[in-house]
Amino acid sequence: MGGMSGAPAGNKNLYTILAWALFPPIGSLIFLFVGKDDPDVKNNAAQAFVIHGASLIVYLIVWVLAAVTAGILFFLPLLWWLVWFVIWVVGLILALQAGGRRVNFPVLGPMVASYVPAVEGWAK
Repeated sequence: MGGMSGAPAGNKNLYTILAWALFPPIGSLIFLFVGKDDPDVKNNAAQAFVIHGASLIVYLIVWVLAAVTAGILFFLPLLWWLVWFVIWVVGLILALQAGGRRVNFPVLGPMVASYVPAVEGWAK
């Protein structure tokens, strides 16, 4: 266990779960650096950061739209929060099932795959 190959299996699993579950996208960013020596943890944290970071940006945009329209689009932030919550739950379930291996997030995973290596590069 451990050594040059990265984190011990128990830590890999825990780090993967926490990267998806803990205060997204800040938790993802934290575990990008905590798990930087393990390629699977690093990949999971980077993927979670990109997905949750994009979700946060969309959330901020819909809040601005709701404000600019004087509340006519008041339902958008709530609707997006529900979508983001589902993304969070799916990520958490996949992380629990992954057992420390790489999470294969449906639909969004392939969409963000090109950004993940750049984010992984932040943690050297």
